[in-house]
Amino acid sequence: MRKTWKKGAALVLAGVMALGMASMAADEPAGSSGARRETSKTDKKTITCEEASFTESVPRAEKTRIIITQDGEVDDMNSLIHTLLYANDLDIAGIVQSSSSLHFSGHDDVEPYRWMGTDWMNDFMDAYEAVYPNLKVHDADYMTPEEVRAITKVGNIKDNGEMEEVTEGSELIKACILDEDERTLYIGIGGGANTVGRALKSIEEEYKETDKWKEIYEKVTKKVVLTPWGNQDNVYQSYISVVWPDIRTMDVSGVSGPVGYSYGTQDIPFLAKKKMEGSFMYEHLVNGHGPLMDLYVTWGDGTYLEGEEWGSQFGVNEEMVGTTNWWGGSFFGAAYNRYDFLSEGDSPDWMIAIPTGLRSLEDPSYGGWGGRYALDSETTPHYSQARGEVTMSHWMEAIMSEFAARADWCIEDSFENANHAPEVAVVEGLDFEAAAGEEITLTAKAFDPDGNDVSIYWWEYEEADTYTKAEGSDGVRLGAVEGNQAGVIVRIPADAKSGDTIHIILEANDNARHALYAYQRVIITIK
Repeated sequence: MRKTWKKGAALVLAGVMALGMASMAADEPAGSSGARRETSKTDKKTITCEEASFTESVPRAEKTRIIITQDGEVDDMNSLIHTLLYANDLDIAGIVQSSSSLHFSGHDDVEPYRWMGTDWMNDFMDAYEAVYPNLKVHDADYMTPEEVRAITKVGNIKDNGEMEEVTEGSELIKACILDEDERTLYIGIGGGANTVGRALKSIEEEYKETDKWKEIYEKVTKKVVLTPWGNQDNVYQSYISVVWPDIRTMDVSGVSGPVGYSYGTQDIPFLAKKKMEGSFMYEHLVNGHGPLMDLYVTWGDGTYLEGEEWGSQFGVNEEMVGTTNWWGGSFFGAAYNRYDFLSEGDSPDWMIAIPTGLRSLEDPSYGGWGGRYALDSETTPHYSQARGEVTMSHWMEAIMSEFAARADWCIEDSFENANHAPEVAVVEGLDFEAAAGEEITLTAKAFDPDGNDVSIYWWEYEEADTYTKAEGSDGVRLGAVEGNQAGVIVRIPADAKSGDTIHIILEANDNARHALYAYQRVIITIK
């Protein structure tokens, strides 16, 4: 059972709240970490509510279908809470507890290891049910508590890499893989791959010796994308990659630094880091934001996890607060203060799937909130962090700001008293062909459901380009359009070669207390 002792009188805010929220509005100091590479971008422009080109909301994007598997470590718990706040934008087909090399329940002669049980998932479902009446005020598309409970299962948990037993979790995964829904099925592997391996093994056992095997194999490998955080057991190496070598796999471990235990050492923009500090986390996320956010764990907040080792009791082990005296402290060189962000190392698993407008689901190399990826080799469909990328750092301010806004939805029963994301579009379209040296004019239009003014700016996502600037070239240049507050002129460089691509991002936010962001990506292919 997961015991929660949070926000009690014994928890001291001194020194944390003294930082003051005024710092959130401070300009980014010279020389601070900006994360984004210096590239062509425009100044921010503001479209007032009266000038906005949309008069009503546009149709929402198709929901991405995902399954979440995790081993119950505290960062997995935090990731799951964050995921549930997106149960309106994602089609969550399964929430499955598995095991890993660091967390298993034990059996027969095998002792449990750092095992926190399975009841905590029921606690999370109860908490989701408690805040659901408010969540649905802000978006009627939120999954109902009954729907979420129905897809929450226990998988293979008894030992590291155990995949012999057929479990409720493995059967749910198997059913989702084989059903008639033709959408891509993203399966996050936040712990070991053993429950996913058992599901695939059950499919193999049912069809391998039949005349349907080729058809089933092709269906599975076309439909499934695995998103593991590294290899937390040996199942991928020993089974999945051997029997199912054509399943696409995106290893999120390389991109997860900005949301992992080591985030304090990452190249994250100044304002984003301020939103991961205890002063912001306490006021805007974990204090007074309802039963679901009460379960979200931060540094030194009083949470005790029954079954976890003392060296990973981040909530109550005071020897670790403000020091490097914890298992990753000396390695990462990171020390954290009370109520600081702890970890959501597995969140790239589901952030990959959010329909942000960045088009990252079209191609892993495009990049988005869940990171940017490249093939490890031309002979295997295995992806990992793209070289030269700054991982998720581009998006951390937007991610944390939207997290806080959705935490507000948990307690606010009035649509008018909370913030909701703007919508943006590019009038001229999103895909262009252009010659080297040509100019393209683009125009933004925007809609904000709360009537807020919308600030926009355009920037070149240089890491996603296949165009490489030659020595002495000015590269891609973005210029103002006279008399057009929302427009930009994209000047294609003379050294661009046929087939090169250039990625231009339209980024917007609504200037609210917790500013919400919207994006569109324009891709220009050189003739």
